[in-house]
Amino acid sequence: MMNSYMSIHGVIVAQIPDTQKYVFYSPQGLQIALVWLGEDKQLTKDVVTLGYICKALANRWGIKVK
Repeated sequence: MMNSYMSIHGVIVAQIPDTQKYVFYSPQGLQIALVWLGEDKQLTKDVVTLGYICKALANRWGIKVK
């Protein structure tokens, strides 16, 4: 299975297949975080949580949304 990628607040997020683990990358491809959000299959709640995490990471790393 292929990774799912999305961009939230300019941060690229990849979901590790069949898990609720997420890898965060800067627009330049630098890995800046790895987060595990449990194994409860609450993917909709994960997306909301990822939004908050990405907003904080974008602020921390100076990532501007285009």
